[in-house]
Amino acid sequence: MAASPGALDLHMPASAVSGVVPQALRGGRLLSNGPGWTRIGDRTAHPFDGHGYVRAFAFDDDGGCHLRARFVNTPSYRAEAEAGRLMHRGFATNLGQPFWRNIGFGPPRNVANTTIQRWQGRLLAGWEAGAPYALDAASLETLGEEHFGGAIAGQATLAHFKRDALQRRLVCCSIRNGRQTRFTFREVNAAGSVEVVRAVSIDGMLFTHDFAITPSSYVIGGNPLRIKPAEIVKMLLGTSTLLRSVEPDLSRPGVLHLVPRGETGPVRTVKLPGTAFVVHFANAFEHGGALVVDAAVFSRFSFGEEFCYTGPSTPFDPSLPDARGPQRLMRIRIPAGSDTATWTPLSAHGVDFPRFHPDHEGHETPALFGATRRNTQYSDPFDSLIRVDLLDRERPSMLWTAPADVFVGEPVFVPDAERPNAGHILAILSDGIANRTTLAIFDALALDAGPIAAIAMPLLPIAFHGDWDGAPIGG
Repeated sequence: MAASPGALDLHMPASAVSGVVPQALRGGRLLSNGPGWTRIGDRTAHPFDGHGYVRAFAFDDDGGCHLRARFVNTPSYRAEAEAGRLMHRGFATNLGQPFWRNIGFGPPRNVANTTIQRWQGRLLAGWEAGAPYALDAASLETLGEEHFGGAIAGQATLAHFKRDALQRRLVCCSIRNGRQTRFTFREVNAAGSVEVVRAVSIDGMLFTHDFAITPSSYVIGGNPLRIKPAEIVKMLLGTSTLLRSVEPDLSRPGVLHLVPRGETGPVRTVKLPGTAFVVHFANAFEHGGALVVDAAVFSRFSFGEEFCYTGPSTPFDPSLPDARGPQRLMRIRIPAGSDTATWTPLSAHGVDFPRFHPDHEGHETPALFGATRRNTQYSDPFDSLIRVDLLDRERPSMLWTAPADVFVGEPVFVPDAERPNAGHILAILSDGIANRTTLAIFDALALDAGPIAAIAMPLLPIAFHGDWDGAPIGG
């Protein structure tokens, strides 16, 4: 991963752009968030524990681009910036020797490094086990934790939110794990008030990173976990980590849980045709009485080696993901009233980071975009982008592959105002060998033709998730 560059304000004039930035993108911004600082003192933190680094790529009216980047100024960031070393244990990173430094967890290591989106005139930087942090939309300066009027204060709230464009609501999910997993869904209106609260408990300890919505349901992946007793003891003694103390229980059948949205009613558990571990959902919608869910599905999964991490003192290993196999983008169909689903693959490629028209959350959409590998036996590290046609399922997927040794990040779809199937794809390409990051722009209907514009800049840390912000900066 790239070394931390710190705060940045860089201007790339139109003359430095390869190709031409489309007029439709000018005046808008690509937002991006990820672990911008992982080499902390003499130890490398797991990417999940790296400090959030928010980037805004603003397209100028003349076709140039301005990059503004800032760290999310959380308490753990301030403490470690001052000390120059790790000060708080994370999901997958200990402080180092002697082992007694790792006994106990202390304050939560909320690094706000996972998602970023615009809401109520501010930006929300999400994390997996705490409240999101609010940032000033223009300056990216940190304003503090966002609790939605105290509704999620002190709760582990998923980094992923869902936007219901028709109802103008932001949907969030707080989670508490134990013998039962407690989910609390909240729907926040445009004024910042919580309008809907729905809480349910599901037996067992579950892993949840993402969820989906339809007009009638919240959709949760079953993803059962089991504790590794020896690792739990080692974690309590300071020699292992929380992430290595649990593992997916893939001996149990894959299921989805459907929670009635905005009303009382029992949770509906639906059995899938095979083993399934879902980290990211694409979309879900209702069609002809059935519920349809598109999701990236693992049949095998393990914790601790995400993004090729091997430990605090050893190099990243790009071959690690090959051992666990790819995610398969599956279309899951649940007939009305049934507790059994069918599924079909949407692509032969292993696909993650699925994105689609942002106003179609919970409704049928024409196409999905994702990050993938050209070699269909694997998925990450990603070297390609893919477009999957959902209206004409017989049409082959479009694929664009980056040059050798270039890591391809999440594609963000910016729809055309008049044509929901048209628009542009924005993707961040990372070339560690050339020490360069490139922001690439594609025609969404001709993805395989390659970038229509590319903006090169110094190498930036990898990002997890991003979003398109087309609103006025002061709005």
